Amino acid sequence: MSSLEQKLKAQSREQVNISPMVAALDIGASKITCFIGRASNGPGPMRVYGVGARPSRGVRNGAIVDLESVERSVSEAFHQAEEMAGAAVSEAVVSISGFGLKTEQARGGISLPLGEIGVKEKRRVVAAALANKRFEGRTILHSTPSWFKIDGNIVKEPLGMVGRKLEVSVTIVTAPTPIWRNIVLCVERTNRHIAGVIAAPFASSLASLAEDELESGALLIEMGARSTTAALFRNGALAHVDAVPIGSDHVTQDIAHCFGTSASAAEKLKIVHGSAIANINEDEQMIDAPRFNEEGKLVASLTPKSLLTGIVRPRVEETLELLRDRLIANGIENGGFGRRIILTGGGAQLNGVRELAARVFESHVRVGRPQRFVGLGDAVSGPGFAVCAGLLRWGIDRPTDLTRIARQNENELFNHPLTKAVTWLKEIFW
Repeated sequence: MSSLEQKLKAQSREQVNISPMVAALDIGASKITCFIGRASNGPGPMRVYGVGARPSRGVRNGAIVDLESVERSVSEAFHQAEEMAGAAVSEAVVSISGFGLKTEQARGGISLPLGEIGVKEKRRVVAAALANKRFEGRTILHSTPSWFKIDGNIVKEPLGMVGRKLEVSVTIVTAPTPIWRNIVLCVERTNRHIAGVIAAPFASSLASLAEDELESGALLIEMGARSTTAALFRNGALAHVDAVPIGSDHVTQDIAHCFGTSASAAEKLKIVHGSAIANINEDEQMIDAPRFNEEGKLVASLTPKSLLTGIVRPRVEETLELLRDRLIANGIENGGFGRRIILTGGGAQLNGVRELAARVFESHVRVGRPQRFVGLGDAVSGPGFAVCAGLLRWGIDRPTDLTRIARQNENELFNHPLTKAVTWLKEIFW
């Protein structure tokens, strides 16, 4: 049994003692980032004491394909952050991203004697919603109740209320079990325990969304290196998670292929001169786009900036349109995207991407950055570090996951010796 499974089992029996220092680890396709921090005394922003970042090697579309390379980068990121913080950490909250993320809805209800609804009743109704759900080959990352109903009336929080029937709708986010296990294994090989594995777009939302955006409805789009993921929020709760297997690295590859240059030179061109929106007089603006000559060496070459925009824009537009179409295919029409869209991830820093996203989704769009944090330098406070900041917030706040607790209780009940004996008798005599 992994350390994560042991911790989850313990959570269903006793209160978790939160360490004063928490580590957040974002395992991305382009970089691996570690934040170390803790909550401030009393109300106020969280403080980050240590930051570590290393190039990512061995990660593809959210999955680990070279365990040793990833483990090395993870260890280096931990060490860098711990040196800055002046403290070692023993556990971490980790991200998971990629095209394998999926969302499922579960609904259930229970009858109640006319009495006050407590935590026990909330666990029972969530367990009833999960009773017929099976996740073959997939692992539940986290889940949130979308709504509760008491006697047919939707309520935000049923605790302390009374009624005859309690119902719930739960949004469950899952990932392929092999991908989840390899991430857990990689971190455990650095002699650290896993406190939780969180979907990247959900983590990013914890750091970037304002309270009124959660309540009124918002779509957060995490533009990663190898995939673009999204988290939809309605009425303060997570409603849907989706992804497409295209990211900002594909833009870099397109530039390298069309210009006949190296990946590093293409990445620099994208960052310095790239744009998803055409500007006036681009045909007359010349940029240095180095190319390989006949001897395989990079040589200077002047190219109109419009040619670069003609490469960048189609790929970014395709990515956003594919994500929009996937959301619509899942029953989320344009009007269901919420009042605004928030872009995070390294790809959100590309010039013109906000304007292009506003056209594709026909909605107000802004670029999201970590909010309510102290100690983040300018280099690590942009949209590319929103996931790591959100992981840190989750690790400090530790929200209660009723679904996971309910499933643990259900498994413990199923494995009880008396339950097994009754099941055996039924199989023999019925």
